[in-house]
Parts: sequence; C-alpha cells; structure tokens
Amino acid sequence: MVKIKIIGIVLVCASFLTACVDLWERSSSCKVSTNVSRKSLTFPNTGGQEFIDVNPKPYFIIQKVQLGNVGDEGYVYEERSVDSYSTANYTVQKVGDGRLVIHTNPYYGDQELKFEVVVNGGDCSETIYCTIKP
Repeated sequence: MVKIKIIGIVLVCASFLTACVDLWERSSSCKVSTNVSRKSLTFPNTGGQEFIDVNPKPYFIIQKVQLGNVGDEGYVYEERSVDSYSTANYTVQKVGDGRLVIHTNPYYGDQELKFEVVVNGGDCSETIYCTIKP
C-alpha cells in the first residue's frame, strides 16, 4: 500500500513538472520580439502621417487580403508579407531609413475608422492600432 502511494505521488509530481516545462517552452517561443515605438495612433479627418521605429530590422508588414466569404459566417483572409500597401483611406510603407510610415487621406465618414497595422521583425509580430477621427 505504501509503495502504491509513493508511485502515485511520483506520477503526480512528474505530471506537474512536465506541464510546467511545456508552459515555459510555449511562452519562450518568441525569442526575438518585434518592438515598435508607438502602439496606438490617432489621425484627424484631414489626413496626416506618422513615422514608427520598428526593431529588429529587417521587418515585414503583414497585409490581410480578403479572398472571399464563408456563407453568412464571415470572410476568408490571406496574410502576405509586403513592403507597402494602400487602401482608399490610408497607406502603410517602409521608408528608406528603415522606419514605417502610416499616411492617412482626408476622411469624410461620420464614424471613427479603425484599422490595424501588423509588423513582423522577429519571431513574433506586433500590432499598431490606428484610428481616424470623423
């Protein structure tokens, strides 16, 4: 009976140790993180531009491209690594000195326009949250 208790305690301890190691390995998968100088930007409706420092270099801008819809449930997107992209309301691009520039056009909408810019320079990506005020 004592041997069974000891074996049970050893198995519980081994399971706990394995779970801790798995959790530690999962959190350390981002060995080189992407850092941006600003994580949130607000633009006036008249347009504007902001420069963002991104490290490490080289880095890529991640563009989400809508491929189609899935019934009534949503859309299918593809992520592409690009140096720049544009929409009707804003442009995102890398400039010659390695910084990221976000340029917005005049906006005539009645509600805030929110968009995200995702950059990846290391093992993990970083998101910059942007808003254009009406």
